[in-house]
Amino acid sequence: MFVLVRHAHAGKKQRWRGPDADRPLSTLGHRQARGLVAALSGIEVRALWSSPALRCRQTLMPLAAARGLRIDLHPLLAIGAPTDELFALLSAPGVDGAVFCTHREVLDALAEFARAQGSTCVPRAATTAKGGAWVVDRTADPAETLRYIAPTDG
Repeated sequence: MFVLVRHAHAGKKQRWRGPDADRPLSTLGHRQARGLVAALSGIEVRALWSSPALRCRQTLMPLAAARGLRIDLHPLLAIGAPTDELFALLSAPGVDGAVFCTHREVLDALAEFARAQGSTCVPRAATTAKGGAWVVDRTADPAETLRYIAPTDG
């Protein structure tokens, strides 16, 4: 079992004057990031992986603090990374207990690629709200493989 997280709410791209990778979470986004701690309370988490983008790292910071874990950056979680390589990473047995924080564009590309491969172990495109998460349990009954956790502003 692993968790896919779309980064929490960040300010508008159009209003941000710096590099998009440096765009931080908004006040709402910080509340959503704190809400992720309670939302994942019953799930074993052994590793935290983030896109290099600041807003993804910030989304995982409260969870890292609560669980005493570090956040590792992974280039395959960045916008524009090779989707087939990310799919291969998520298909490996060693990802159990990991939380991966990424972007809508990455989740959507992953969904399209996975469906083309006949996999149902990733959410459909355009189904994850900012700050939302998917618990992926590949050992579960196919109808229960994916469980959505809506964002909260905890």
